[in-house]
Amino acid sequence: MGRLLDNQRLLPSQHATQPGSAVAGRWTLQLMVVVPLLVLLAMALAGLLVVRSNQESTTRQLVAQQADETELLAKLIGSKLEQSQKVLATVAEAAAPWALDSRPTLEWLLDQGLPATRYFDSMVFARGAQVFRLDFRSGDGSRAEVESAERDLLRRVIVDGKPQVSDPVKSTLGGPSIALGIPLRARDGSVQGAMAGVLRLQSQSLLPVSLAVPARENAQLVVMSTSGVVISHPDPSRILGMAVDEPALAQALRLWSERERNGASNGAQAWWRAPQLISVAEIPAARWLVVRVVQHEASLPLVGHMLDTWAGLPVLALALAMVGLSLAWLWWHTRKLRTMVADIPPPMPGEALIAGDELDQIGRQLRSLQQQQSLLERRLQQKSQLADIVLESARFSMLLLKNERMVQVSQALSHLLGYDRSELEGKDVQLLAMDAADLDALWNQAQPLLSRDGSAEVTVSLRHQSGAPVIATVQMVRVLGVAEGYLWCFVRAGQARVASRSASQQDKLTELPSYDALFSHLTAMLQAQREGLDGSSPSTPVLFYVNVDNMSSINALAGHAQGDLVLQQVARQLQMLQPFQGFAARVAGDKFALVLRQCSREKADALARQLCEALQNWQPELRGKHFMVTVSIGLLHMDAGFADAHQVIRAADMACYEAKRHGGNSVHWRAERVETGGASLRHG
Repeated sequence: MGRLLDNQRLLPSQHATQPGSAVAGRWTLQLMVVVPLLVLLAMALAGLLVVRSNQESTTRQLVAQQADETELLAKLIGSKLEQSQKVLATVAEAAAPWALDSRPTLEWLLDQGLPATRYFDSMVFARGAQVFRLDFRSGDGSRAEVESAERDLLRRVIVDGKPQVSDPVKSTLGGPSIALGIPLRARDGSVQGAMAGVLRLQSQSLLPVSLAVPARENAQLVVMSTSGVVISHPDPSRILGMAVDEPALAQALRLWSERERNGASNGAQAWWRAPQLISVAEIPAARWLVVRVVQHEASLPLVGHMLDTWAGLPVLALALAMVGLSLAWLWWHTRKLRTMVADIPPPMPGEALIAGDELDQIGRQLRSLQQQQSLLERRLQQKSQLADIVLESARFSMLLLKNERMVQVSQALSHLLGYDRSELEGKDVQLLAMDAADLDALWNQAQPLLSRDGSAEVTVSLRHQSGAPVIATVQMVRVLGVAEGYLWCFVRAGQARVASRSASQQDKLTELPSYDALFSHLTAMLQAQREGLDGSSPSTPVLFYVNVDNMSSINALAGHAQGDLVLQQVARQLQMLQPFQGFAARVAGDKFALVLRQCSREKADALARQLCEALQNWQPELRGKHFMVTVSIGLLHMDAGFADAHQVIRAADMACYEAKRHGGNSVHWRAERVETGGASLRHG
């Protein structure tokens, strides 16, 4: 009551102010200014994104359109080159007899195909050492001097024996020209000469004059070779110049060269390189490039004037409506915030409550809740540590299930079943079932009792890690007050026992398991390894194969009854060395086996030496004579690579034989596996 009065004195206006007449605090006023600004900023950003998206869409359309137009021009020029080559082939057929040194003169032969020859500006012929030109621009077909570039073309045509296209040259007769060469062949296909048709670059037969005229002032259309020689240009003075002299053409040539090096297709390509849009297409017949360059300002629509039109008014009205709705929503929730602050519970003991605005009070309350959360977390951690100690140290076995999955397993239960806790936690409870059908039947039998009484008790056969059955009485108790599906299972340690073996699996003399039991145990371990049930073990299982040295001498000198005492002593020593998860058995006669599921190489060596020393120091007196009992031990690491238990036992017997071959009373490791099946080692 005193603390409540103190809080009322610290906040005199907290309960006096009615929620309906609340006045906004400093934080609320700041929020009323910030939120509209954020709304306007979001709208501006959205508008910018829309404009940007429209620009990118328009740019993509322009790039694709310009690439298509450039490719169309390239195909048009390529078709003109192909047409010129076909005309030249017709003339070559008429000139073939002259190349064979026949009677008709060249002029007479050309007269036969005169319309075709007039297609070219001039013709150049070569036969042997005879090279001359016929110029048709004058109209009389007079002979003229042959230029060096044309001689080189004719020479290459004769040597290669196929049509050639020369690089653009600046001819003295008619300005920039191009020559198309073709061989003159005999009927047997041999090359007897060559001829070439010369065309001016700006002739109607090759590159029309209109091609050099740009469609717009800020657009440029250029034809150039792949080596960078300008063939057609809006500026006539740039023809036969180099593309590297103009930044836009140099950039187009570089982009096309990089594209070819990357193995791209031969189709037209366009690139956006602000402030220019560049498109390039190839003319395959002559390895020329058609380049088109358009300036940035002419390639994009002006979308920034959208708000200056009547279409922008609805957008502005929508923005103002959103701001008004935001302010109304904020004011309404401010009243609710004031009411919520007035109803905040008092802080934890020791923390003073000072009057302030809403944000300060909420911050103090959040800090108080954080302290309470930290306190609860510490208590929960302490309880978890206590639970871990109980599960680790308790001598009784217990198991926590959630929807038939093992959540927590005590150390005692894991030892009882031959597992580590980490091997069981998180796994399905079916892993422990000796028979899945019996477990389901017991589970269905226990469900009505669990629903009615909250607990049930059943007797079940569980599966040991080695594969042996374990009979256990389990009491199941439902966990109330938490999430559904949790179930505690308590195993009564006094009633849990390993299932008894049949008489055929027990050795009467030593009371150890027999060879059949050992074989079943090894088979179960190999199967568990193949199924991945033993994958978390820190080391592979080790098999000790023990053979008593000189057992036939002991039987001969002391008698078989005294020899049985030696075998019983060896069995007792093996049982003393056998940990909880070990398995000792008498294989046959004076041969024994010890299986340790988790054993390192160093630990195995130490246990083998301990067994040898214990038997050697025993020195029993049999019929008045003292005997020294020694053993030979073969050690073997077991893994899933062994085919079956027969192969494991045979490999261990071979290791034991190696120890006996070195004089007995020794230990030998068998490193490699035996690949052949081998017969059973069981003796009579």
